[in-house]
Amino acid sequence: MKAKDIFCLVVRLLGLVFLYQGLAGVPLAVASFCPIFPHFVWRNLFPGFIMVAWPLLIACWLVRGAPWLVRQAYPGD
Repeated sequence: MKAKDIFCLVVRLLGLVFLYQGLAGVPLAVASFCPIFPHFVWRNLFPGFIMVAWPLLIACWLVRGAPWLVRQAYPGD
């Protein structure tokens, strides 16, 4: 394997870490938005969305290979 292939593999593994972080935050976000009581806590909707969506967006970008990042790391290839 060349150095570029190893770098791409590391980037995709880092994407899996972000995917895990995003999915691990889903139960906490749902629990803060929909507590045991029969009403919604609307002020917790946006922070819960950010807590889940931000890592999932980064994970999607990294798992796809982060083409911009790879081009910056290896401009000649």
